[in-house]
Amino acid sequence: MCDIRGKMKRLIATIVLLLLSTSLSAQSNIYSSWTNFPQSPNFFPLVLWAQNPSWAMGSGSPYSSIPLAMVGTKMNILLTIDYSGAGAGGGSLYPVTCGADTNGYINSVVSHGIYLVANTDGTNSSSNPGSIYCLKQSLANLSASQYLVGYNMGDEPTCTVMGTLPATVSTVQSYDTTRPIFWNFTDWVFSHGSCYPPSSPVNASALKGISIGSFDVYPLTGAWNGSLPGTPQDSMWIQGWSVAQFVALGRSRQPMWTFVDTGTNELGYSSQNGNTCNASTNLCTPNNNEYRATAEQVNAEVWMGLINGAMGVEYFCDDSDAYNFCLGSTTGGEAAVAAAIASNLTYIDTTILNYAPQLNSPVLGACTMNTGTSYSNYTTSCSNGMLTMSTGTSTVPGSAIVKTYNGSLYLFADTDRNGSATMTFTLSGYAGQKATVIYDSNAQYDPAHSSVGATFTLNSSGQFSDSFGANGHNYQPKVYRIAGGPAPPTGLAATVQ
Repeated sequence: MCDIRGKMKRLIATIVLLLLSTSLSAQSNIYSSWTNFPQSPNFFPLVLWAQNPSWAMGSGSPYSSIPLAMVGTKMNILLTIDYSGAGAGGGSLYPVTCGADTNGYINSVVSHGIYLVANTDGTNSSSNPGSIYCLKQSLANLSASQYLVGYNMGDEPTCTVMGTLPATVSTVQSYDTTRPIFWNFTDWVFSHGSCYPPSSPVNASALKGISIGSFDVYPLTGAWNGSLPGTPQDSMWIQGWSVAQFVALGRSRQPMWTFVDTGTNELGYSSQNGNTCNASTNLCTPNNNEYRATAEQVNAEVWMGLINGAMGVEYFCDDSDAYNFCLGSTTGGEAAVAAAIASNLTYIDTTILNYAPQLNSPVLGACTMNTGTSYSNYTTSCSNGMLTMSTGTSTVPGSAIVKTYNGSLYLFADTDRNGSATMTFTLSGYAGQKATVIYDSNAQYDPAHSSVGATFTLNSSGQFSDSFGANGHNYQPKVYRIAGGPAPPTGLAATVQ
């Protein structure tokens, strides 16, 4: 009788999963509106911002060119070619002749299988080299139209542009409905660089008006986060909360991408706001932000974005040493630091690509205990869809998301403040099933304390508990597989699927 009951529970859980999968199957491809954007479930956007393919990598660099560095680190989209060499600003329009590839930059990118989001002036004229018409012609002349996957209108729109952005983007989109339009925002939900109060309908309208939402904040190196506890300050949660807010305020099924701390100083960003930074202590005073994010922190911040709904990761590679520092450039004189950053990004990107089918799959539940812009704005539990999550430590909240793929549930979770906690997860309808840890950041950064392979049996309420953040591993991400199904691949995933 016990065996029959167990089989019935497993059958009911399978039926529930199949029903949920069927009802949400239309959500599995959020890029289907743009037929010239990669449609494969094995593709996940890993995006490099504004680089010039001709920039030198320096003697002793692990890569001889920026395109080869992108291939090596598994980045698959270049978001604008920096033609002017201005670094952070993205440079001027390229190419300079309609339909051409002036210096061979486009070919050097696409010949390595890398996709391009090209800078555009927003026109469709055959006399403007940066027009939609001319950019399409440039790629067509190289027999590489499939590598043009979008158009970039700029970065951090001005206050005037914010109010007119939906109408502007709508016009530009009409010139090519098969590729998305980009315009990266400031983190206005956290009042960083805001033109209007975060609650202003202008902000939400601008976000809904862009094809793919995007913002940058850099919580670990940012010198403008106010007075937060800790030395350095405990600030990574800002990333997750902001991603969740952008997702909530955007269109239904609107893809959201996010820039993250890469391990660079973001072109000296950490030294702003009256700071003096010490590379040896990795601390900037008096604001107590970090000079550069550590490798483990970069990984945790990337996963925090994904857990809160981000569907693309964007890397701002620039450092005061070199614009292409995160790719391993030695031109700034810190070869070992640059190589370590590139190696860490390779690990992160490879892992993400290995989980691309799961990350691209339907969401069955997602919640965060963060509730606002103050350090103390959080609760001890959250619930959404089939997921409920609670923390056993009142000062350490968390976030989680549940996705379904190939007959299994995948639970992605992390903690959202410095410190350790036992997190309890409830998965409705999954009593008696087993949750297996298939990813734990400790496997990379502290193998002796890795929990990969550990299993937990969900109780009669569909609950199980696990520990996070022990041994100083703050913001620790983990992934669990529930109810069987194949594990994700363990080898290196292809850069472009």
